[in-house]
Amino acid sequence: MKCTIVGATGYTAIELIRLLEQHPKLEIVSLVSDSKAETSITEIYTFMNKKNYSLLEEFSLEHLAAVGTELLFLATPSGVSKRYLEQLGEWEGKVIDLSGDLRIEETAYEQWYGKSAIEPAIQATATYGLSEWNRDAIKGSRLIANPGCYATAILLGLLPFLKEQLVEPDSIIIHASSGLSGAGKSFSEQTHHVRSNENMRLYKMNRHQHIPEIESVIQRMTGQETIVSLATHLIPINRGIMATMTLTPRVEWSETVWRTWLSDFYEEERFVRVSTADPEIKSVIGSNYCDLAVYLDSRSGRLTLVSVIDNMQKGAAGQAVQNANILCGYQEELGLTQQPLFI
Repeated sequence: MKCTIVGATGYTAIELIRLLEQHPKLEIVSLVSDSKAETSITEIYTFMNKKNYSLLEEFSLEHLAAVGTELLFLATPSGVSKRYLEQLGEWEGKVIDLSGDLRIEETAYEQWYGKSAIEPAIQATATYGLSEWNRDAIKGSRLIANPGCYATAILLGLLPFLKEQLVEPDSIIIHASSGLSGAGKSFSEQTHHVRSNENMRLYKMNRHQHIPEIESVIQRMTGQETIVSLATHLIPINRGIMATMTLTPRVEWSETVWRTWLSDFYEEERFVRVSTADPEIKSVIGSNYCDLAVYLDSRSGRLTLVSVIDNMQKGAAGQAVQNANILCGYQEELGLTQQPLFI
């Protein structure tokens, strides 16, 4: 399957290139960057393999046709992807959009992202690409909305409990921390070394754009309406997310029963692991795994659910490759079986 990556100089694209170079069935035929056209990717990132890539190209349907693109990855920021998506028209290839432009409907998008939304008719044709929960729909789709990083970590944890109606849907409190790569490549004061080093910073308190994504997916996949309280933090590491969720259970199970139930629920899923060990971000870095842990507070009766992912992998490029495998009918784990980079 011949692939083109748009937005090829961003952090997510670099991770996607690294994964696709190891993939036995997905071939990169073009790298697109309108702002860096006619430049070599290895001039920008000298650490990269000396692959025989052509110079970075400007986006056009004619270029996609000329290189034989069958699968298009949009590794572009929210608000930028829509410009490309609206140009595709009747282009017959498959598209995986890693931005937020296809994840939620028009009104919510404009409220939470503060940008004009993509044409509703285009957004309505997109399939939400949470691989473990929507693979049947993904298989027959042309347009995939790759989930957000916080949303991936949180939904993989919450959905089993809400689908089985084992916890109250209206008292979910989440604290989630992310490495600085989640803020993207563009420089800002909050990602400046002096500001971020040896610091932990709260940002977008109850205003993060992944909140409506999380709530709408929960409603669609479980039939339950929720309002989640989400506090997001930046921490001084390059990559990784840890989401800690406080839940009110509807049944009186022991901690062992909760853990066994969750482990059985995800038993057939290659990339979701339920652990008895205390979770840590290092256990997933450089991998497509999501690690889950569940704890019962015997005094309050509340559950604590912890989800850990690499925001650049399972939260972005890794899940995009997983979705590509599903789209193309390949083994779902193809190109994604590397061990985490614990050391």
